[in-house]
Amino acid sequence: MSLEQFAQAFAANRAVSATTLGSSRVSEGGDNEDDVPELLEPEDDGPVDETGMDPKDIELVMYQVNCSRAKAVRALKENGGDLINASASISLAPVTSPLISCFPP
Repeated sequence: MSLEQFAQAFAANRAVSATTLGSSRVSEGGDNEDDVPELLEPEDDGPVDETGMDPKDIELVMYQVNCSRAKAVRALKENGGDLINASASISLAPVTSPLISCFPP
């Protein structure tokens, strides 16, 4: 794929995405542009039980993936205290991008 073809595919994808976003806004909440969409994940900044966890591990995960303390603690607990897997579980969330559809498998 040449650079020109890539640019054309990217521009076409942006146009489709903009059209899709515009139509979904109207269908979801009317035509009020001041509507704020609901968060996909609830805020998790409340107090968490850090018993048995090293505060430096929590801070390292928070720093590496730029997340809240509660999210870092939850990820560390879910991954048995493994720093790498905890960081990966937060940062490698499934990504859906219209650009991906430009490239055939």
